[in-house]
Amino acid sequence: MIYTNVVTSYDNPVSLTGRLVRAFVAEYSFVALLLDTDEVVNFATDEVVVGKWFEVFPIRLYELPPDYKVAWNEFDEPIEVIGSMQVWREEWRESVVNDGQFMGAGPNFVQFSAALGGSPKTVESVVKVHAGVKLLGHDGRCLVVCSSHNTPFKIDLATDEQDVEQIMKNHTCQ
Repeated sequence: MIYTNVVTSYDNPVSLTGRLVRAFVAEYSFVALLLDTDEVVNFATDEVVVGKWFEVFPIRLYELPPDYKVAWNEFDEPIEVIGSMQVWREEWRESVVNDGQFMGAGPNFVQFSAALGGSPKTVESVVKVHAGVKLLGHDGRCLVVCSSHNTPFKIDLATDEQDVEQIMKNHTCQ
């Protein structure tokens, strides 16, 4: 697949290999991870305009205001990170006929997302989006932090195997 645009909001993905993730905070627009040395790593989304009425929301590193109070959710057992993978998806728009269900005169489009390679071959413009990170634990556990595939500005966090599988239906690790 040749992408019309590849969108990433940071050049050096954070490496947490060898670190312990002790706790997390997951709010609508950001996720914070508390590490073994009380260091905090925060993630949020960027809004990137890739065309007229076509925005994508890649993940980015984020800094919370110093006075922002968080209520940490402690893991029963910290996750010892042995590796990580970057999480990607592709997004595209398809034109639709407006039978009165849309506001405005048009043209009208519906935006879609899928795991890499999931877009229809007939679509002219497909954007590859750096959506998140998947942290792998030594005991088979994992933690996924990812921008939502269908809700702008929303960040998803999953540690439960079923929740991770649900997120990964629309994403690809690279």
